[in-house]
Amino acid sequence: MSTLLQKPSLTPRDLNSVAALKSHGLSVVEVRISQVSFAKGKLLSNIELPENTRVVCVLRQGKPIVELEAVFLEEKDSVYLITDDEKTLRQTFTV
Repeated sequence: MSTLLQKPSLTPRDLNSVAALKSHGLSVVEVRISQVSFAKGKLLSNIELPENTRVVCVLRQGKPIVELEAVFLEEKDSVYLITDDEKTLRQTFTV
């Protein structure tokens, strides 16, 4: 097979661990929506998040939801976010 037609391989240097974000002041945070969570039943886009915080996805019943515009949070959802202010983010979801 011609080398021009071969798929390039990824090397370990091409893939970086999520933990590497820490060195840039970022954290990946999982927030689980409980029965008593203030966020339960709320439209995700209506929850005011700290600056420099982005929702990556919501896991519901083990399945990822990445189209987040119209997601109402349900009990047992896991919300995954990237932030540079983990403390304020956690306070946002525990109010």
